[in-house]
Amino acid sequence: MNSQLQRRHEAEKSTVTSVLVVDDDASILGVVSEVLEDDGYVVSTAATGEEAIEILKSNTFSLVMSDIRLPGINGVKVLEYVKQQSPRTNVIMITSHGSLDTSIDAIKHGAYDYLLKPFEDLSLISSAAKRAVDAYRLEVERSQLIRSLKLSNEELARVNNVLHGLAVRDGLTELYNHRYINEILDKHIDKTVMEGADLSLIFIDVDNFKVFNDAHGHQTGDVLLRELSALMRENVRSKDIVARWGGEEFAIVCPTTDEETATRLAESLRAAIAKHVFAQDIVTSNASVTISAGVASFSKNKSKSAMLEAADSALYVAKDNGRNQVRTAL
Repeated sequence: MNSQLQRRHEAEKSTVTSVLVVDDDASILGVVSEVLEDDGYVVSTAATGEEAIEILKSNTFSLVMSDIRLPGINGVKVLEYVKQQSPRTNVIMITSHGSLDTSIDAIKHGAYDYLLKPFEDLSLISSAAKRAVDAYRLEVERSQLIRSLKLSNEELARVNNVLHGLAVRDGLTELYNHRYINEILDKHIDKTVMEGADLSLIFIDVDNFKVFNDAHGHQTGDVLLRELSALMRENVRSKDIVARWGGEEFAIVCPTTDEETATRLAESLRAAIAKHVFAQDIVTSNASVTISAGVASFSKNKSKSAMLEAADSALYVAKDNGRNQVRTAL
């Protein structure tokens, strides 16, 4: 490797632990900076969007964490500047509940994630930063391998597999996401048609989750979703594929499984969740955590869209009939 390329690689490596935090609230700026410094990051700070852009003109960061509401140049403008100047740098928006819709819109325009404030659980800052920096590190690694022209097929496959894994995983729960389930359903339907086996789908909804969120806060709701996700992984078979479908809804793809077997699996999972002792911050809310589920099979529905619709309809029958139950598609 020539010396110029070596210096470039070393410079890129040094940015991996560099994070810029932008917030006009000194207390928020201090809390976030302290958490990240404790995690080993080199943290720079800015109190305004203008100050952030001046810093970004002469520095590269793996991650920028910015409040969405800043005086003058706001967080969305900072996001746009980052993506123009350093597309690999990930941006996490910090927002209050009141600007949540704006943060979700920012994700559509390139933000990596968002965090809600005030922070009830500081570990959410650490975990969000780790995911974003890990994604940046992998992009840097792939770029370096390509530039050095010493990229073996195995190395490229490994990096691409990890990047694909990040793309198909839900950031909060680390389950597969909606996109991946759609992909995997197509593959398993093709296999089912060829081999004459069956395929079943379970849709799950957390009962009264909106009420829980409104009463106990979004961050407690996030803790609940993560713990439920872990329970689902523990209570399905190795061949089953669990995903966060969206919000408080989950999907489980059950390959080579008929409707009756999938219904028993869903009922077993429902019972396990109903009797589970949840984390202390959920228990102290005096909340009863249950799920409703709908089950459908490919053998009855003959297409992906029909199976999705049937499972969804069965789920809503379960919810309309009192929740905390499993229903099978008609």
